Amino acid sequence: MKMVSELISAPLARQFEAIEQEIAQDVTTIMSQEVDVLKQELRSQITGAGMGAKLARTWRSNVYPQGGRSLNPAGYIWSAAPEIVDAFIRGATIRPVNGAKWLWIPSKNVPRRRRAGAYSSSMGRRSRGTAMTPEEVELHFNAELDLAFEGGKGFAFIDVVSGVSRGFRPATAGRVNGRRGMAPRKAKPVLMFTLVRSVKMPRLLDLEGPARKAAARVASRLNARWG
Repeated sequence: MKMVSELISAPLARQFEAIEQEIAQDVTTIMSQEVDVLKQELRSQITGAGMGAKLARTWRSNVYPQGGRSLNPAGYIWSAAPEIVDAFIRGATIRPVNGAKWLWIPSKNVPRRRRAGAYSSSMGRRSRGTAMTPEEVELHFNAELDLAFEGGKGFAFIDVVSGVSRGFRPATAGRVNGRRGMAPRKAKPVLMFTLVRSVKMPRLLDLEGPARKAAARVASRLNARWG
């Protein structure tokens, strides 16, 4: 009887193992697909809020076990810019650090860096295309910012002249007085920064809602396949 039992149990064991592997493959595939859908949804939240594709691409994902299959796979999604993402999830209040009294909010008039590290700044090396710091603005226009305060806010202006085609240029003697047959250009104060005590970030991102929906989709698909 023992030998007969062994003959019967061996094929059954192989069948059970095959079924288990098939289920594990399905579960892992579904998890991988839904993790990718969730990641794309989180990225779309960021681009939809107007914060750009670069920040959106900081959302990354993995499914474990990597390169294998499991009856209990785990999906993991994270951001490579957690502080920024968290601020827009919580609606965080941003305040000055290191003893500073004000946050300097750049206006649309602040030039953008054409290349990283274009100027020597106490802020260190900064990315290309980002707004210049107050130090860099003063270096760029070779002039000092003038501060005015009203209603609990500060305003930083700098004297410049209008560019020939667009933007602003340093108010040099040649530009102000006219040179090489060009008409003189009047120097004028232009707002570069608004100074505030703190900034309340809007709640633009939601993690819990999309995550719950993704978990529900996984359960629904598994139930439809194996329920």
